[in-house]
Amino acid sequence: MVERLQRQTLKGATIVDLDGTLIAGNSMHIFMKRLPGLLMKRHAYGAAISALLWVGLRSVRCVNHKSMKWHLTKKALIHLQDSDWDNLAELISEDINPHVRDFVESNRQLGCETYIATAALEEYTLPLCKLLGYDGAIATSFSECQDDYEEMKGYAKRDAVEQLLAQKNLRLSSFITDHTDDLPTAAAYPGLSIIVNPTQKTADRFHEVGVTRYMN
Repeated sequence: MVERLQRQTLKGATIVDLDGTLIAGNSMHIFMKRLPGLLMKRHAYGAAISALLWVGLRSVRCVNHKSMKWHLTKKALIHLQDSDWDNLAELISEDINPHVRDFVESNRQLGCETYIATAALEEYTLPLCKLLGYDGAIATSFSECQDDYEEMKGYAKRDAVEQLLAQKNLRLSSFITDHTDDLPTAAAYPGLSIIVNPTQKTADRFHEVGVTRYMN
């Protein structure tokens, strides 16, 4: 009884996925399209050509998404400036889902903290959080060793969410996502999870772990 009352007094947290959830599109696609031009702007011509090559290799499935993402991020970290990441964040914010935005804002008005939890790059996710007035992000961080590079999804995201809640002394209010990569987190919090614009197949997968709430 005491433990339940203590949890009820904890500050709430809304945790929202980025791609396909907080924004209607895919932030990685924006990054892929804009990176060569940003590299040219910084006079990194060889890096711009290399970025185009990696995108091309991915388009014909000669490399996997994770490998392309690592190589593009490495080049971006070498040559881009903070203002470039801010510019990417502004572009991404133009594609925001108004239904998710309004739901998150209503929770913020009730005193909940807000965090983005995403497989997207932390280099533009953190500026996006600042732009939107959110409290922080759980996102993919770069590793110099490609073998150690881990995208923030699946069980890694679930564990990071639980760690964040414990460190910040928060209780989860809502977890919002659109992708089955987030099934481990949704399974841990089925009554608090909301799925955005699911296909029937996606809805069925989440229903299997007890999630029944949906949003446009």
